[in-house]
Amino acid sequence: MATNLAKYVSSLGDTLRVWNRDGAKTAALMAEEANVGRMTPVPSLADLGLQCSIIFTMLSHDTAVREVMTALCSAAAARTRWSGEGDAPARPACIMVDCSTVSPDTTRELSAAAEHCGALYVACPVLGRPDAAAAAKLLLFCAGPDAAKQRIAPFVRSLGRKVIDLSGDASKANIMKLLANFHLVSLIELLSEGMTLAEKNGIGRQTYMSFIDEILPVPIVHGYGSRMASDSFDAGLGFTVTLGLKDVNLMRKLGEDSETPLPLADVAYQHLLAAKAAGLADKDWAALAVATRRAAGLDG
Repeated sequence: MATNLAKYVSSLGDTLRVWNRDGAKTAALMAEEANVGRMTPVPSLADLGLQCSIIFTMLSHDTAVREVMTALCSAAAARTRWSGEGDAPARPACIMVDCSTVSPDTTRELSAAAEHCGALYVACPVLGRPDAAAAAKLLLFCAGPDAAKQRIAPFVRSLGRKVIDLSGDASKANIMKLLANFHLVSLIELLSEGMTLAEKNGIGRQTYMSFIDEILPVPIVHGYGSRMASDSFDAGLGFTVTLGLKDVNLMRKLGEDSETPLPLADVAYQHLLAAKAAGLADKDWAALAVATRRAAGLDG
């Protein structure tokens, strides 16, 4: 995502300012050939908030998002105070665009905090694995103030193949992302149970997948099914069991708050938890299949 943003910002004659809690990750990102000359590191979140009128964030959980957004809100408040003072030119309101998968409640809280400090808050979580991000083929769910969405539209379009606008309530984007991940984890659970049932009754995993590819010829189905069939659970930069547990917990909380039973999410949660207990916390979340197999008496 950062590389594609940098490419677009470079076309405007500027460089992308970047900051990461892990300085080594910033250095590694800037060293990539596609990013050389297109990125400028900033030493702190305060500097980022003071220098930039549009800020994109991507973090792994709600606590991290709150910490980062609190610091950015402080910078945005200072930016607002200084804007137009004396001979200083007036600056446009800072727009904070969070692409993380977090609770809708967290987004409501941070959206209000941003408004209080004179900033605008847009939730824009993304759907897609790292290869889709690199190819700018992400699906993006975007919600927040219309004026902010209009200003960030070219930046957002540089990241993906489609942007779904979900109104002015920023939390709606997070709800949609949880719905998307609910469908994915339910698919993974379906494939793992079907493959286990087939294997337990003498039908090999690859034979099962040849059937699945015929009735559901969809890349994402083939991708997850193939990982299960070959025990290829190295997450790389993809989605881990630990992150899956976090997201399924958010789905279940959303279901509880809206009085909507989610039995598929409940089953998937238990299998993800068992996979984590088996030492697979950092593996791709398709590793929940290991728990399914072991529950059926098969080797993981």
